[in-house]
Amino acid sequence: MMRHHHHHGGVFSWAVIHDSAFCLLRLLLLMELLRPSRCRHAHDGVLCKVLKSAVDQMDDIRKTLELLQLERDEWLVEDLLEVRLQSLPVISTTASHFRSLKADEYLPQLYVHTLAFSVHVEWLQAATQSVSLPSQAAGAVRLHLLQLAGLVRTALIQMDAVVPPPPPRPSLPAVSSAFDALRYSVEVSRSLKVFCDWSQRLVRHLHKTTSCPP
Repeated sequence: MMRHHHHHGGVFSWAVIHDSAFCLLRLLLLMELLRPSRCRHAHDGVLCKVLKSAVDQMDDIRKTLELLQLERDEWLVEDLLEVRLQSLPVISTTASHFRSLKADEYLPQLYVHTLAFSVHVEWLQAATQSVSLPSQAAGAVRLHLLQLAGLVRTALIQMDAVVPPPPPRPSLPAVSSAFDALRYSVEVSRSLKVFCDWSQRLVRHLHKTTSCPP
């Protein structure tokens, strides 16, 4: 009789343990199913902040460009219309290009362009110094460009996208006169302004399509 009682107790205990284990397993599976959405929400929150900071950096670059374009005389501006730096990034600003771009296509391009402009501004800073012209504005623009590149890199990581390698360093001309330095400063600042205006528009669009708060 005592044996029979123990047998039923063992069956009862095993049933309780089995049910508890099954409940725990279901709970763990439920937690695992919920985890990606929580992580994705956190990722999206970081991505939104990064995109907002990128737009702010572009604002800072545009403001500093006013100082980078060292000479405002009309005769000089007219004389500088000819494009001389073939290595500057080419920015496509067509409406069809805007509509066709996706975040995973545009952000790597933005990252590479930002680094390319940084190299040109670094060269311009050294060039203006070599002919005894003010170079602080170029240094400030380069710092903002490097910060922008860092933000775009973070955005790519948050999107689980591939971060492209830096572009090859171009062969840039030697600057032997203040006039050449002024000429290049106008050209670089004009190209950078187009870059910032267009990139801000695209990043704001991306900010909106990512369902970020305004």
